[in-house]
Amino acid sequence: MKTLCVIFVGLLCCSLGSSKLFDDQLRELTEFLRLQMRCGYPARGVPVLAPAKVAYQALDLATESFGCRGNFTELTLEGLDGYEFSKLEWNNIFHTIKFDINFPRVSVSSSKYMLDILARLFGSDFALWGDGVFSLELIDFRANGSFIVRPTTASSGVYVKSWKVDWQLGEARSQTTGFMNSRLYTKFINDLVKDYLELLVNDNPAEVSQFMEGLIVPPLNAVLENVAWYEITAIIMGLVHGVLPVEPIC
Repeated sequence: MKTLCVIFVGLLCCSLGSSKLFDDQLRELTEFLRLQMRCGYPARGVPVLAPAKVAYQALDLATESFGCRGNFTELTLEGLDGYEFSKLEWNNIFHTIKFDINFPRVSVSSSKYMLDILARLFGSDFALWGDGVFSLELIDFRANGSFIVRPTTASSGVYVKSWKVDWQLGEARSQTTGFMNSRLYTKFINDLVKDYLELLVNDNPAEVSQFMEGLIVPPLNAVLENVAWYEITAIIMGLVHGVLPVEPIC
């Protein structure tokens, strides 16, 4: 999924020139990345991310405690450009990036969804289906951890390895319609989704970390294959000045 990818591309790029948190160069680049999310970067395979929109998206997810299959029409993801860094460090010896990033509010909506869901909660399995309008908000969605960056041998880009990232969720809010074609079921499921997501993310760190790694790292590495590493390094290290626009490039 390229939506979260670009945030970590920015995270990676911002880390190259300094071990000091948020110096002037890092602030300039992170703010430019925030602006550029409105337009994406088609030349490097990065779509518009603020907001991110997909006309149709099939879904097929499976973990030990959760499975979901179906599709979304007119899927919209908002809030990725609201990120806040509290930590961003680059170790020039081990090529390791350490970070702590928070998304105050991320919303996912769809004008039409169809889903079949199988989940385990409190030791019991339950199955349900939904067909309606999808609406979900994640409040204070936080990621903190580290990963290693290595140059690729086949291109001038880089790739990510040794992904060790923990995820926390402050609150989930669900206002989806159409569960089991019943208002009573829908209210019950929306309340259950809220509690379930908070428990799933906060009480299953290893499983969630593995799932998010599979979701983020492969497409992230596909984007990083095309990143001009030496150009970004020159900007962050202050070898060139005044090259970052103050408006997004569309």
